[in-house]
Amino acid sequence: MSELITPLLQAEQLSVSVGGRVLCERLAWQILPGQFWCILGRNGIGKSTLLHTLAGLHKPAGGRVLIQGQDIQATTAQQLARLRGLLAQQQADAFSSSVLTAVIAGRHPYQFGFGWDREDDRELAMQALEQVKMAAFSDHDVLRLSGGERQRVALATLLAQDPLLLMLDEPTAHQDAAAQIVVMELLHKVANPLPPQKAVIAACHDINLVSRYATHVLLLGDGKSWQGSADSVLQPDILQTAFGCQFEVMENGARRLFVPTADIS
Repeated sequence: MSELITPLLQAEQLSVSVGGRVLCERLAWQILPGQFWCILGRNGIGKSTLLHTLAGLHKPAGGRVLIQGQDIQATTAQQLARLRGLLAQQQADAFSSSVLTAVIAGRHPYQFGFGWDREDDRELAMQALEQVKMAAFSDHDVLRLSGGERQRVALATLLAQDPLLLMLDEPTAHQDAAAQIVVMELLHKVANPLPPQKAVIAACHDINLVSRYATHVLLLGDGKSWQGSADSVLQPDILQTAFGCQFEVMENGARRLFVPTADIS
């Protein structure tokens, strides 16, 4: 008999609301090591709020979130920082610092006292910058970066943090086409069932990037959701219901391209 795999994250009858508006209700969901989940849905449907709730930053309206079997609301901040990391849509820098210093900050959950800027932390930070193609910017000021460059530095910081579960809100926002591929290929590679058994959850809006790289999809609609493998969820009739427009599927070799064709609302 095969050994059971423990979920990294579980949503148990999870309800999420903002200002009295219910965004999702009684969601049952689990993320296993090796999975790359993308959350899809219309603008304003609640992708970011759900992601923040799963990260423990927004209190659920009902149900609970478990991380490695423990209620996320009862997990200490340091434990949580080692288990999950969150990349926000926007980065707000209050003061000047080098790119390398910003990435080293991701090592904070593993620091004690005033043990900053150890050599192994610097090496890990530089490796993370290399992964996002930003190593040449290590001495640059974060305040002088473009939006896309700053977002990739933030991704490098998340990689340096090295949590088991990476959670990202629109990780390809502000990126050009080439950088989008770099980011998505990297996230696909990070999700691995082998030790240290990582997984990825990303709120996205580009259906075709999701189709190309995600292993699984959670699709949010009005009062409804669909979840499962990317191929099973990314179907024209399901997308039509969720987005309110028709989709044409075009075959491009082994890939499928989803093209919205007309409004039906």
